[in-house]
Amino acid sequence: PVRTGRRIGAVALGIALVVPLGLPALDGGLLGGAGGGIGAGSGGGGTISAVNPLVQLSESLNVDRDRQVLSYRTNTDNIQEMYLRIVSLDDFDGTSWKPTERSITGVPDDFGTPNGLGPDVKRNEIETRIASAKDYAQNWLPMPYPVTSVDIDGDWRYEPVGRTLVGDHGQDTKGAQYTVKSLIVRPTAKQLAAAPEPPPALKREYTEVPPSLPPVVARTARKITAGSANDYERAVKLQDWFAFSGEFTYDTEVQSGTGSRAIARFLDEKEGFCVHFSFAMASMARTLGIPARVAVGFTPGTPEANGAMSVGLRDAHAWPELYFEGVGWTRFEPTPNRGTTPEYTQPESSGDNGLPDVPRPSESSSSEPSAQPSESESCTAQQVRLEGGCSSESAAALPGSDDEERGFWGLVFFSPWTLLIVPGALALFALPLLPMLWRMRMRSVRLGAHGRTPAEAAAHALGVWQEVTDTAWDYGIAPDESQTPRRAAARIVRLGRLEPQAEAAVHRLAAAVEQVLYAPQPQVPAGLAQDAHEVAAGLRAQVGRWPHLRALFLPRSTVRVIWAVSARWSALTTELAARRPTLRRPSAPTGQNN
Repeated sequence: PVRTGRRIGAVALGIALVVPLGLPALDGGLLGGAGGGIGAGSGGGGTISAVNPLVQLSESLNVDRDRQVLSYRTNTDNIQEMYLRIVSLDDFDGTSWKPTERSITGVPDDFGTPNGLGPDVKRNEIETRIASAKDYAQNWLPMPYPVTSVDIDGDWRYEPVGRTLVGDHGQDTKGAQYTVKSLIVRPTAKQLAAAPEPPPALKREYTEVPPSLPPVVARTARKITAGSANDYERAVKLQDWFAFSGEFTYDTEVQSGTGSRAIARFLDEKEGFCVHFSFAMASMARTLGIPARVAVGFTPGTPEANGAMSVGLRDAHAWPELYFEGVGWTRFEPTPNRGTTPEYTQPESSGDNGLPDVPRPSESSSSEPSAQPSESESCTAQQVRLEGGCSSESAAALPGSDDEERGFWGLVFFSPWTLLIVPGALALFALPLLPMLWRMRMRSVRLGAHGRTPAEAAAHALGVWQEVTDTAWDYGIAPDESQTPRRAAARIVRLGRLEPQAEAAVHRLAAAVEQVLYAPQPQVPAGLAQDAHEVAAGLRAQVGRWPHLRALFLPRSTVRVIWAVSARWSALTTELAARRPTLRRPSAPTGQNN
């Protein structure tokens, strides 16, 4: 019996170790194997360990196939503010950002008012029902911020400073279903600009930077924010520099080093993804005396046909949170083409919509007529046509007489045969090129100016997306109008075998289109035309010579011309039929005998 028991125990232990290796899992999602990091004491005690949660955003953003990890329904239409926050990283030691070791308690019924939020700031409470995928294991609970209450089963603990929930005794998010009440805080730019100094203890803790931080970080921060009147203006200038004016490139393939040297390298090379942007902005804000930390979680996700929102691995994100007394911890978005720019960081509506003025002629330029004769006045029309201008030297150098030249060019340009042959030859030559010329014209129109008004920017985003889908069609990837932009982008990436740079470009375009289609106030980023060119180059690089020539001279998408003509013809015939008078048969007169 003893030997039998040992054998059974060995077999059971082997099964317990081997079987889980074959089961599907998401490798802990965003946060790697730091575990819960919770000390002793279930119920009301314990601490959260300062072990770095190993933010693995790069792996989540670069998965071959996007997988849903969360779905949710909420009672707010302001979906662009529905960032699902997991944890905040507030301890920067020069090597990495990580959550500070803090005490945890039991989950209260009411979390109370968020720290620093004053009564004058507009807010509204919303309710969100969240369901986690059965194969998504996460020790920290994704929730909108700031949370006011959570209804969830299981062994969860509450960390008051970060307003986060963390699993105890192996508790994780697998298959969890929970309801969250949270606030959408709506501060104004004036309230943020007028924010008083934060409490000294809070400012001291959240503005601490390590001595190893390279001087270029603080120097760059001061240069960008020069002339700012307050911390709010400094924060907005930092955000806009990263997202717009600094010419940074979003690239998920860049290594995500988190040390101080990595930040300096990022500021120099200007390539990275959300980890780099959020870590760099938070570090620079701290050097300016603005309390800052980094939040890790998910962007709002993609609307589904049933009204729910779907959140996938590629929605993983990191963003900086800066503290303003009277408002509390406030989200900023420095990562270009990711998430949404907060409304309180955008310029208020005005006549110029916050856009730069159109260049005007210099005031120093004179509007008086010149006393010198112009070139066209001192030249004959013949000299201008032949030489593109004239001078005394060029006029003297013209050989032959005017009569000879007039006769020669008259023979060339005014011969009856020339008037018949040249247009016919041009038409014959251009006929095979019409599909290519039409695509060139459509491409030029769609990738034209971004537009100064929000409506023009939205139309530009939709036009660029149409151009990308048509380009993919030209290379053999027929459009599927039933798919969402995000799924259509994934299909183009898969069938077109796009490289990472082109893949990132098509996903940025899909995100911009989703902004236009679903966001109440869409924020369309610049650079969409460049992304379209990047996608076209990526598709072109994956095909041979003949498919490329087919896409160039006989593009499949030109069938849209036939569809458009057919639709117009159908509408015209319908309109003519409606206008045609109804023919009535003459009726036989009544009351008469034949």
